[in-house]
Amino acid sequence: MNNLLQIREKIKRANRLHEAQLLATKSGEITQYRRSVFEERIRKTQKEIKLEDSKN
Repeated sequence: MNNLLQIREKIKRANRLHEAQLLATKSGEITQYRRSVFEERIRKTQKEIKLEDSKN
């Protein structure tokens, strides 16, 4: 894999992890931020990344 592809993959991963940090919404209303929700979203995103990487 060349450097450009590796950089693109790192950017994609960073974007996915950033999206996992977004506030939780419930019925369209923003709920209070909870550390456990944030950590769960990070774990879920990291799991998806690992699955995607294992396919490649």
